[in-house]
Amino acid sequence: MSDYPFIQANGYTPAADRRIRLIVIHVMEDPEKPGTALGVAKWFAKGVDGSPGAMKKPASAHYCVDSGAIIQCVQEHDVAWGAPGANRDGIHIEHAGYSAQTPAQWKDDYSMQMLERSSQLAAEIAARWAIPLRWLTIAEVRDRKTMGFCGHIDVTKAFGLSDHTDPGISFPRDDYMALVRDAFGEPFPLETP
Repeated sequence: MSDYPFIQANGYTPAADRRIRLIVIHVMEDPEKPGTALGVAKWFAKGVDGSPGAMKKPASAHYCVDSGAIIQCVQEHDVAWGAPGANRDGIHIEHAGYSAQTPAQWKDDYSMQMLERSSQLAAEIAARWAIPLRWLTIAEVRDRKTMGFCGHIDVTKAFGLSDHTDPGISFPRDDYMALVRDAFGEPFPLETP
C-alpha cells in the first residue's frame, strides 16, 4: 500500500475490514532530531517488556514522522493503539516534538520540514480513504460518523479515555491543513463542510 520503510509495532489489532473516518495527529514527546521517527518505531516494535524505558502499556501508531523520514509501524487496514476512542476508525500519525512546543518552535526549520513531509503522507491517506480535508470539532469526533482530521487531544475530550493533550495547543493546525490541501492538489473534492 505504501513505499515507506515498515517496522511492525508490537501493539496492534489485526483487522480484515474497518471503516476509516479519522486521521489522528499526535506528537511523540521525543526530541526534534534526525532519527526520532526510527527510534519511536523501534520502541513501538519492542512493546512492553518491563525494562527501564519500556512502555507502561502497549501503544502504537500507523506512521512515525520526523524531518527526514516516515516509518510505517502498522498496516492501515489494521488497528493501531494510538488514541482510545479513535483506534478502530482512525489512522494515527506521530510527529517528533512535544505537546508544549510554542508557536515559534512549530515554525522552526525542523518542524516545517517535518510538517511538509507529514502533509504529503496525510494527503495520500486522505485520498486512499476518502477523508475530507477538514479539522473536526470535538462533537464531530464524538459522533462517530463525521470524517476528517483531529488531534489526540480532541479524542481525549470527546471520549475521556486518556489524558493525552497532543499535539498541543500551539500545533499549527490551520497551516498544517493548508499544507495537506496543497499536497492533495486542486480541486479539493474531499473538502466538505
